[in-house]
Amino acid sequence: MSDKANLSAGRQALREALRELEQTTLQGRTRTEAIDAANRWLEQAGLAKLRPTTVGGWFEEGSPAKDFRSLWALVRVLVEWSGQPSADTLSGPSRGQATARWMATEELWKTYWEHAKDTRRRATAPANAPLVAEYLTAARDAARQHPYPGVLGAPDLPTLADVYVHQQAHNPTADDQDSPSPDNATMSGNQASPAVPATEVFREDEAMCVLLGGPGGGKSTLLCAHLADSADAWLDGRTGKTLPVMVSAAALTGTDLLPTALAKAVTGDLRQVGLLNELTADFFRQPPRAGVSWLVLVDGLDEIPDTDTRSAVLTMLAGAASARTGLYRFVVATRPLPESELRTLGRHVPRYELQPFSNGDLLTYATHWFQALDDPGLHARAFMAGLKRSHLQVLARTPLMAFMLCQLYAADPARPLPDGRAGTYQSFVELIYEQNAHKNIKTTHDEAIRRLKDRHQIPKDNQAAEQAAGQARDHLTELIDHLAYERINGSAAPAVEILASHLQTNRPQKVKQHLWNAFLGDLLRPTGILTQRADDFGFLHQTLLEYHAARHATRDEQARTQSLHDLIPNQRTAVFPELKLLDLHPSYIGFVLDGLLRPGDQIATITAQRLEHLALHGGERALAFFEAQVELETSFPQQTIAVLPSRQVRGARIIRGGTIGEAQRRAKLGDKRAAVALSRLAASPLRHDFTRIRATQALAQVDGYQTEAAELLTRLATDLTLWEADRGEAAEALAQVDGYQTEAAELLAVGIANPTWSDMTRASAARALAELGDERAARPLAAYAADPALLNDFSRVNSARWLARMDGHQAEGAALLTALATDADISAPNRVKAAEALAETEEHMQESIELLTALATDPILHVHDRWSAAKALVKLSNECEAKRLLAHLAPEANLWIRSWSYVSGPDGALREVQPKYYRKA
Repeated sequence: MSDKANLSAGRQALREALRELEQTTLQGRTRTEAIDAANRWLEQAGLAKLRPTTVGGWFEEGSPAKDFRSLWALVRVLVEWSGQPSADTLSGPSRGQATARWMATEELWKTYWEHAKDTRRRATAPANAPLVAEYLTAARDAARQHPYPGVLGAPDLPTLADVYVHQQAHNPTADDQDSPSPDNATMSGNQASPAVPATEVFREDEAMCVLLGGPGGGKSTLLCAHLADSADAWLDGRTGKTLPVMVSAAALTGTDLLPTALAKAVTGDLRQVGLLNELTADFFRQPPRAGVSWLVLVDGLDEIPDTDTRSAVLTMLAGAASARTGLYRFVVATRPLPESELRTLGRHVPRYELQPFSNGDLLTYATHWFQALDDPGLHARAFMAGLKRSHLQVLARTPLMAFMLCQLYAADPARPLPDGRAGTYQSFVELIYEQNAHKNIKTTHDEAIRRLKDRHQIPKDNQAAEQAAGQARDHLTELIDHLAYERINGSAAPAVEILASHLQTNRPQKVKQHLWNAFLGDLLRPTGILTQRADDFGFLHQTLLEYHAARHATRDEQARTQSLHDLIPNQRTAVFPELKLLDLHPSYIGFVLDGLLRPGDQIATITAQRLEHLALHGGERALAFFEAQVELETSFPQQTIAVLPSRQVRGARIIRGGTIGEAQRRAKLGDKRAAVALSRLAASPLRHDFTRIRATQALAQVDGYQTEAAELLTRLATDLTLWEADRGEAAEALAQVDGYQTEAAELLAVGIANPTWSDMTRASAARALAELGDERAARPLAAYAADPALLNDFSRVNSARWLARMDGHQAEGAALLTALATDADISAPNRVKAAEALAETEEHMQESIELLTALATDPILHVHDRWSAAKALVKLSNECEAKRLLAHLAPEANLWIRSWSYVSGPDGALREVQPKYYRKA
């Protein structure tokens, strides 16, 4: 056997991967049986059979097969034996998911084989350096362009960097199952974590992250901004651990393996900005530089209309991310999708929810856009005042809406801003057509018609071609609406084919199909609404597609009648069945409802009546539907909105505080009486302090009441007649109100230094201060984490974890977490939490894995705690040994329920004691 040190890195990787696969999959079978099964497949394919000595060389020295198909024949047998079914044996959605999983598996093993075959390079051989530089230059130039057409100074558009405003994101707290039984899963906390810079989604220590955001929320712009900044840094010699490459999710839906799909899509996107050399699959099959991963920015997953196709893409990405080569990392940007879909990626994958602009962000954004105008600051303030008059101030916090409204204002500052969301889109689309005069669209279209008719020399055919082409040009807007409607209903056919099918009766017999399709492409190209992507056309933004699709769905009385029947059929009873409008995306439905309600005719009246009936008698999903539409500024009749606050929601899950949750819902739906009630409740000295704080927190989430809520929270936090726990909680709540973090930090710092406060309250304040990045939190956190006399185990672990998250204190926090994880006096569940928390910094990942392994195999610990450690270990390492350990412990752990009991400490604070375990009945 060759010594490991004498093998190339590629051969080592192939050998170890084969050995691990064989060890975990044979399960009583022999390698000879696997070779025989592989040879049956090779014989059917007309390929040479495998010999045991050849296969032995693979396992002993990592020597690569001459033909990848020979290696793959054996690997696929072993993988099938491991329990991964062949796609041919399945049907429906499972077949698509299995196909994607097998594609990812094959690509992984092809990478092993390629690296082992080429002895001149290491397993992490970098891609061609000059081509990487050429790619970076083209990618940077493309990403710097503003993604949407502009009218401010058209045709010269500002760059993305000129107008970009950094956004914030929330990383929702993952649930913490106390019992391994799915039926007993509980949430330890459902509150979102504090806001962090949205750039956290590009963290280099995560194999995959998901970026969630509403329609027009800034997801694509964030990806482009990161791509431009990162490419700039690389070209300036400031390298990192990842190099980004952006691709639409739709480009990954074919049968191509990931490197091939990336090569085709990126080459097609960048050739128009100066990319001279084709990017090949081999380019993306190698790291861009030794030790560097490709950061694949997958945009628009939600724009894939088919659930099964989305699932297949996610499965492929999850497979590539879990590969041990470290070749790829992923950021997947999408509108919110059902949990069942995102679960494909695994519960360990972080999700970041992109937050809208604050009022300050919006003012900054407007000032950037109005730089070409005299006195940009004055225009920005006038713009903000116009938003308030048009009741658009909340809607404008969505980046795409802010972009459109800024352009509308810049085109004519004296003209009032439009009314509502649909009105904004209508005005914006009209403005695009008006401002596209510099493109000479009429001349371009006239030339396209002339080219088509001149191909036919017979006068009759020439005249027929010209007439048909002119008719298509005259109805171009309706054609774009039809294209959008087909797209939103799942058609993936090329745009010109969709329109050609729609106009089939219009195409003269003598005009050949390919000429007609080319002419339709010439019509679409200069519109400004669509952009050409490779050989097809796409809408500039998903919301533009939705707007045009809704226009088609409500284009005339007959279409509006049909849409009403499809979405809200007539209901003669108070019980509603599942309605189609509850399943479609709220953004699209909002545009359709605007189209149904706006004309004010009989259809609008019937629509309003059925919506009112739904508001009165619909369940939780109906209420969520109305809440989403109100946030989108859909133009509901007043009587529809009026009935919502007056009804009790059946089965509503209201937070502690009784009617506070219901009042908050009503206030968000526009009921000013509910907001006033929350304000009075928060200010009333007759109410319990806990209730007042909860009411103020709820009020802070109602647009237009943040300032009042902040003043109330400040008053509560400084009221010496309240218990210190309530004052601390009020200060912590103030930190969550946009624009009041500085004031909250001062209040928290004062509380931490106050010796009359309990240790538990001061520790909680220190953690809140650490969330704000305030250096004053470091010393208290270290003290609380180290002293068992002050806090319970859970709070000590949390203190150490927050210390480890603070810049400049990572090492100190990690040392405390290690001490807690190895302290036998600490309760076992909290030792597991401490060990797991170590993995939050890449430098301590291996230490976390070793500690969790020790805990999972410690026979002194209860099986439930060992199972918890194994579960955490699988999230971090995903190694087969960890999975086997988890599978071994789960059956026994599932028989037990863990509960905590508490005692009162010297300072009156509750402290948990060692947990108790009860066997299930």
